[in-house]
Amino acid sequence: MTPSPPGRMIFCCDRNRGDASACVQWAVDALSAGADSPSLRILAGLDPPGDTGEVVDYARKALRELNVAIPTGEAALMAFVREIVSGIVEEPETMGSQLRVLHDLYLAEDSPSHLQPFWLLHFAYCDLMDYPSEPQGYWPGAHRGNIHHVVIEECRKWLAANP
Repeated sequence: MTPSPPGRMIFCCDRNRGDASACVQWAVDALSAGADSPSLRILAGLDPPGDTGEVVDYARKALRELNVAIPTGEAALMAFVREIVSGIVEEPETMGSQLRVLHDLYLAEDSPSHLQPFWLLHFAYCDLMDYPSEPQGYWPGAHRGNIHHVVIEECRKWLAANP
């Protein structure tokens, strides 16, 4: 059985940018799960980050050889965002770095409205971590004592609204 491709891989294959290491790791996991194809074997043997274009080419070929459909466009973006937001809920210690990824994605994707809350939460979080005694003006009611809870609750709300 071939494992479903992760959101980072979907986004990388669709936009030809992103996390090439997610593609290679997926290939290793797919081989371990019993999937096999020529391109999958090559992909699993690549050394990321290396040439991202080469990784993406082999990832696309492997998916085709395994008859795995990969979302494109908005669906690819949403798969990537869903993975990041889920990661914040599952591993809150990664919150700062994952909010940064969402912030950068918001800017790179021409500010889609469904990412704006994470853009604002990123600034609120950074201000409260960098200047703990100062108020932040990005997220009403968020302060140093509750910012982690606020971010996790907003992530849960977003995940419920975007299944």
